[in-house]
Amino acid sequence: MIRFRWLLAVALPFTLAAGGCGSGTEDLVRRAADDFTAALAAGDSERACALLTERAREGVECSSLDVPGGSVESVEVWGDAAQVRTSDDVLFLRDLTSGWRVSGAGCTAQADRPYECEVGGP
Repeated sequence: MIRFRWLLAVALPFTLAAGGCGSGTEDLVRRAADDFTAALAAGDSERACALLTERAREGVECSSLDVPGGSVESVEVWGDAAQVRTSDDVLFLRDLTSGWRVSGAGCTAQADRPYECEVGGP
């Protein structure tokens, strides 16, 4: 009985902490994607552009940023990279020192090849 209580006392907090890490990260990714799509919906292309990674901003005219937005439907996170599916788009995000930023927007699947994005890339 003592072993069981000891195991429960040690394992339960560890399990809760480990389980919470994924959902906390997913929440941060979702929030970043929501901020990006909200800026697009509001026509605030400068704000949306500020939520892009530096690499994604290369070759983009921020004043006329025009990619689909939509509401967030699903989030998948792999370390410092994430994919967010919205009702109208597929976004890719990266975790930078400044937080999660959109590295690819306006992305469509290409059969056996990587996604093709209007802005940035996967």
